[in-house]
Amino acid sequence: MRLVDISLDGDRVPLNFEVATGLELTVVIPTLNEEKNIPIIFEKVSNALKGVNWEMVIVDDNSTDRSPEVMREMAQKHHNFRFIRRIGRSGLSTACTEGMLSSAAPVIAVMDADGQHDETKLQTMLGLIQGDSADVVVGSRFKEGAELEAFSNFRTKLSLYSNTLAQKLFNLPLKDSMGNFFMLRQTVLEEAAPHLCGRGQKLLFDILLVGPKDVRVAEVPIIFGVREHGDSKLSPLAAIDFGLQMWDRKFGQIFPTKAVIDICSILGFTLISTLIQWAIMKISYAMSGTFPNAALILPFATVPSIALSYRIQRALTPKRKRTRGISLLKEFFAYGAICLPFILLTMWITSGLVQPGDPRLRILFGASLTSSVGMLIASNWRKETVVRR
Repeated sequence: MRLVDISLDGDRVPLNFEVATGLELTVVIPTLNEEKNIPIIFEKVSNALKGVNWEMVIVDDNSTDRSPEVMREMAQKHHNFRFIRRIGRSGLSTACTEGMLSSAAPVIAVMDADGQHDETKLQTMLGLIQGDSADVVVGSRFKEGAELEAFSNFRTKLSLYSNTLAQKLFNLPLKDSMGNFFMLRQTVLEEAAPHLCGRGQKLLFDILLVGPKDVRVAEVPIIFGVREHGDSKLSPLAAIDFGLQMWDRKFGQIFPTKAVIDICSILGFTLISTLIQWAIMKISYAMSGTFPNAALILPFATVPSIALSYRIQRALTPKRKRTRGISLLKEFFAYGAICLPFILLTMWITSGLVQPGDPRLRILFGASLTSSVGMLIASNWRKETVVRR
């Protein structure tokens, strides 16, 4: 990858075309509950791309507000507006990828619907690609000349730290490879698409890592504005997803990310169950002078572990997909029911291996490992049900 140093005259680059004879640009926007912002961003982009033959593609992850009605109404009114509604799938990276792959245009842009990205730079970015100065153009929040109106100090530091990691670990020379405002040639996408991990929100970062090795990248400074309507989708989950994405790109071929998550989950659940069971036996010994039968106390050790693992799974679930009320209880009992056969198997193993008065940790750990496999299966079941919501 080569970073192209560009100089902008008056912040505009002349477009390299005489007469628009075909679709030149597709602007892809992922949305979730952005009913008020969709018409606004379409109008802003329309004003910014006068003289360009372009279209907008909204990729919506089954919004629960009036977004579907708004999109249908707009598609009826505007020939260059279309949308994709996804049910049973979610995620910013996969949404953007689906929208980009649905385009017939030679150049594709990605931006957010919240108004924070500087749509006035679209003409400049398109000119750089059509003028053959670059293959990918990034709307940079940190290049000299950029302005951050909406970034809190914490978010600014977090973004700068993420970009520094990308520069050090993956040799990416960009000042901002973590944003979601960029433009690229369709040919770059076609080469990168089969290798994208589809995880998290850092699609540009992923494309740069798996795209053409000789790709030319330019950065254009932008004004990062203030969200006008709706709520930000940024959450601690984004940081976790980014960490997993970096692991996937750095070590994924040797240690697959899914396997690492599963192994860590099993070990975590096993350690919790073992420590609870061991603590119960020690407390019983301190009070009565004897150790209880491990097989009898194992359910009391496993139930808190199941409750804790379920609580962790729920905390890692986007708020809009969390069950509540009676549905929450049903989900928890189903979660426990999947774990039950493994708990019974663990009791059987424990009763055969551990005699009354024998609190050896290595045997307790091995027994708890069996029940933890059940928790992992239950966790994966819950992930599948959450995705379909």
